[in-house]
Amino acid sequence: MGLSDVGYSKPTPIQEQSIPKALEGKDILGAAQTGTGKTGAFVIPIIELILRNPSEGTRALILSPTRELAQQIDEQIFALGYHSGISSATIIGGEDFSRQANALRAGVDIIVATPGRLIDQMKVLDIDFSKINFLVLDEADRMLDMGFLPDVNHIIDKLPKQRHTMLFSATMPKELQKLMKSVMKDPVKIEIEVSTTSKQVDQRAYFAPPRKKLGAVEDLLDELDWTSCIVFSATKKGTNELERALKKKGINAGSIHGDRSQEERTASLRAFKNGTVPVIVATDVLARGIDIDNVSVIINFDVPRAVEDYIHRCGRTGRYDKEGIAITLVSKADEKYFDPIKKKVGDDLKILELPEDNKESKKDSKPANTKPSDKKNNAIEPAEKNKKKSEPINIDKKTVTISTDKAGKVIVELKNKTPKRSEEKVQKKNTKIEVKLKEKKSNKKKEVKKEVKNTKVWSKQDRPDRIEKAKDRKQKVRKPSKGIWGLIKSFIPKFPK
Repeated sequence: MGLSDVGYSKPTPIQEQSIPKALEGKDILGAAQTGTGKTGAFVIPIIELILRNPSEGTRALILSPTRELAQQIDEQIFALGYHSGISSATIIGGEDFSRQANALRAGVDIIVATPGRLIDQMKVLDIDFSKINFLVLDEADRMLDMGFLPDVNHIIDKLPKQRHTMLFSATMPKELQKLMKSVMKDPVKIEIEVSTTSKQVDQRAYFAPPRKKLGAVEDLLDELDWTSCIVFSATKKGTNELERALKKKGINAGSIHGDRSQEERTASLRAFKNGTVPVIVATDVLARGIDIDNVSVIINFDVPRAVEDYIHRCGRTGRYDKEGIAITLVSKADEKYFDPIKKKVGDDLKILELPEDNKESKKDSKPANTKPSDKKNNAIEPAEKNKKKSEPINIDKKTVTISTDKAGKVIVELKNKTPKRSEEKVQKKNTKIEVKLKEKKSNKKKEVKKEVKNTKVWSKQDRPDRIEKAKDRKQKVRKPSKGIWGLIKSFIPKFPK
């Protein structure tokens, strides 16, 4: 019943190989990329084995690197174990501590936890791990990257030595191999295409300077046919800034990263999953394990620092035999991180020009076809200028001629003829004379004004002797003193000098 509710009809390769071995009670070391059905590979056998041998207390502990992945695992446990009565609880940061403590005291069948919050609960509560038969380390390499390895070792030390352990990871670094040897007994290795991108993903890269990346995202979203998109940013600050910038561009976007409260993260993820918000900006919190259907496009706004992170990001699209597009924007500073990715992926990664650059190159090619028309226009312009020059000035208009007679009087005449060169010379000479006459007149006026100022009659109120007396009075006025001395001084009469 539970399998049909979830929609499982045929097992994935990782499920097909791991479930029978897990039911036999063997430790499992699963190396598989995301989107291969890893969660079902350990949840299904755990539920089956708990139902075969029911007992009180917590029977299984599943450790996850992120809150979102832990919640997703818990949702799958609920769906698969709904008809069987299997109980579970998530112990993750950002949620009610006391409610989680009550669930631990009650002894649920399966605990799904992030290492940090479980350690916090262990400091407060005396958690009974004595009945645990199954330990699962999901996305173990991610827990290693996030610095959870000491917490994981501390938790494992509190568990019974006799147990079944399952470890799932996309990569196997040396430190993880050491952990595997210390916590597992003769594990069965199941390897499903480690560190390779899916063939269903169309991988593209565009070289773009940082200042052009935002515009590139907008152009790409306008050009592509898509329903939902994840934009990956390297930092939490960059995630917030990019979300605000996309909203200013009119793109309905949300964001998710480690500094957001659990309520905000859950709300953002829910809105993205149900299509209310078609674009979500995220750090690598969303790169691993999160099962989101029908993601059309992922955009690496910042190039991932490791090849494995690139593969995990690409794994968010093209899932379950569906096609997807993975786009990476590369600046000069990103090239040192991009080169290893290019070597790993090979010819599957296409390097293309940005849509904006294509538009500019088309614009640049257009003027070559339009040169003849430009020449025509240029040929017409000088002709028009020559026409303007050849046309007589003031034709059919009243022209003004200014001259002086022998007596020095100025004569102004209106004529309907065009002025000759000789007349133009006379006009220039006459205008000079006229200017001199005007200057003389203006100087006389200024002199008259100055004389008027000098002969100004003072009124009784504005006389100089009155002004001098007022100045003397002002200087003799006693300035008020401040504080107590000022108060005492105000009562002392002032005697004339």
